[in-house]
Amino acid sequence: MIRFLLLVAVLASCSCGSFSSPHENFKGHMSHNINKRIDDPNTNWVRPEYLIGARTLANGNIENQYQWRGSCMYFFEFEVDTKKIVSWRFEGSEKDCQIAP
Repeated sequence: MIRFLLLVAVLASCSCGSFSSPHENFKGHMSHNINKRIDDPNTNWVRPEYLIGARTLANGNIENQYQWRGSCMYFFEFEVDTKKIVSWRFEGSEKDCQIAP
């Protein structure tokens, strides 16, 4: 009986975990950079080797474009004065824009 109860407890704990898809994990990683400085070496995913372009937006902010895998490109918009990342977006397929959980 004790073994059965332990087995049920273990199975219940496994089923309660929150699992996200690789694409949802990608979006979580990117969202984690909001309000961080674009020039902070600890900011994730702002790597010079991934940077493929930058443009000035109509609001005066800068949008950097980065290449990930395949068709996946992601963009960080940051304020010029504060260098804080204020938004992000991606283009490409969900299959390419993913990070394994």
